Amino acid sequence: QEMIRSITALSQLVFLSVIFLLLLRRSYDKQKNNNIIVGGRYSESAVGAAGALRGGNQPWITPDSQPFNMNKRAAQAHHLIMVAGHSVTVTGHLQDADQDEADWFLFDYQKGRGLPQAIGAHIRAGIEEASNDPNSLLIFSGGETRAVTGPFTEGSSYFHVADAMNMWPVSSDVRARSVTEEFATDSFENLLFSICRFKEVTGSYPTKITVVSFSFKQRRFENLHAPALGWPLQKFHYIGIDPPASTGFDLQASTKGELENAARPFEQDPYGCNTPVLQEKRKSRNPFSRTPPYALTCTELGELLNYCGTQLFPKEKLPWGRS
Repeated sequence: QEMIRSITALSQLVFLSVIFLLLLRRSYDKQKNNNIIVGGRYSESAVGAAGALRGGNQPWITPDSQPFNMNKRAAQAHHLIMVAGHSVTVTGHLQDADQDEADWFLFDYQKGRGLPQAIGAHIRAGIEEASNDPNSLLIFSGGETRAVTGPFTEGSSYFHVADAMNMWPVSSDVRARSVTEEFATDSFENLLFSICRFKEVTGSYPTKITVVSFSFKQRRFENLHAPALGWPLQKFHYIGIDPPASTGFDLQASTKGELENAARPFEQDPYGCNTPVLQEKRKSRNPFSRTPPYALTCTELGELLNYCGTQLFPKEKLPWGRS
């Protein structure tokens, strides 16, 4: 019985010690929050000294974060800027998401090739382009493409990284003019669905489109996707950014893979719905069986959204092809 009493006392002591440590940690976290917030804003010097707490276990949204469509700026846009998604975040520790592969769900073939650096550069380029044009709407496009990550989208992942890394320009309203498109499963859908998302926000179609992605995908967007949508090239701009070679990125190998695995299939199947390889890509990248809503919200493009021909869709049936 003496041994039982000793074990019981020891267990109680361990339990009380754990409670004490948890309360101490909570008090420390609260004090740390107080130290880095000044006048309702994050103190840049304090955040830097504390190790860039954004993206860790601290919230990166403050009362000063710009709400969407502030001053109706998003609804008045006429320039669509689309950043194409390539992965989904898998951690909440995103302040180094432009460097750390552990922050992203990557297939083996994507590892050691500078994808985090490329994604960070793409997000920054989209924000910079939007900052330069106050009449633009920035859209991060990409759906729930990875079964193992759960129903999290590429588009929202990119937006969260921009928040966590505090990428938004201080003197600009870009955050208030940024949204996500969360149904696209490939590059063609990135472009088409972003046009529809633009229509949902503004009530009209864009007069200019800028796409941000890898340099080796430029031909696919300019020579295949834009023509498939009847979009005039004089109103199309492409920003191609690749990670530095020091990250393991190989432009020559990527260009070859692009030609064999994407460009050639889309040359034969411009709408991505006829050839087995493109059909399978869309199926595998839609593990949660999501159905895009754009036939309801983008009614002028209803016929195009359901089109699955091998010939180009008639331009005269498109809102931007009737002039």
